[in-house]
Amino acid sequence: MRGGTVVTVLSLCAGFLATTPAFAEAAPARANSKTRTTVFVHGWSRSANTNCESTWAPAKKALRSKGFTGRFVTFGYYGGGTRCDHEFAGTTDTRIQELGRRLAWFVDSQWTTYKQPVDVVAHSMGGLVTRAAIEGVNRYGGDGDWPARLYIEDVVTLGTPHAGANLGTACALTHEQCSDMRPKSGFLKWLEYNPRSQMSTEYTAIASDHDQWVARKSATNNYRADNWVTFGKSTTGAKMNHTAVRTTSTGTWCGVYQWEDMSASRKSCDGVSPLQRAALALYYHDNV
Repeated sequence: MRGGTVVTVLSLCAGFLATTPAFAEAAPARANSKTRTTVFVHGWSRSANTNCESTWAPAKKALRSKGFTGRFVTFGYYGGGTRCDHEFAGTTDTRIQELGRRLAWFVDSQWTTYKQPVDVVAHSMGGLVTRAAIEGVNRYGGDGDWPARLYIEDVVTLGTPHAGANLGTACALTHEQCSDMRPKSGFLKWLEYNPRSQMSTEYTAIASDHDQWVARKSATNNYRADNWVTFGKSTTGAKMNHTAVRTTSTGTWCGVYQWEDMSASRKSCDGVSPLQRAALALYYHDNV
């Protein structure tokens, strides 16, 4: 019996080691960098035909002008999308959690598998897709449906309805993604506020007071993102709507901001544009 017990214990240990998720390996260290790959994730489109190149051209140009030399990759999730580096042929009825799963596998297969961290810049619903990717891996990673780990260092969201958006009853009835984005939806309850990948992801949420679709409280994740800023008017009186928060790279702006090392938010009228703020968030490994 004693010998049989030893064999049984050894067998159990061998089985445990064989099935233990590989995310026990050491994750890449966070670091200041302009050479990491940046993955761009677009937002919701009623017509499901996003052109990734035109959508992200202003952001790419702004980052290059700030010295970013890493690879830029666009992730699309509509069958009618065009000029996306990676495209999943989804529809507006494809649930956001499923889009997150697809994004998770894409990041894992291209970078995490090789222990290469990436950054993510996401607009509107794209921020929810990104959070869903990390949340899903944290909950279900290694079960076969989700990868075991993700190495996403920084996430910058632009006008993302983290706490939901009032998109109208008709939209919610005819498009499942609109249903997911309703305040207090089952999907939003499933999400953690700031899910961390296996290398301690840092979130920067950027909002506009003049976004016609997403309120600033929602766009800052109820002011719980690690770093957040809400843009008011520029010093010349310009305003930013839901699209402009993704494309604006110039100007001096008034707004309210709070970084993770601050005990309270501050107001300022000498702030940089959303895309310049995004560049700072992507570069620094700690605070912006």
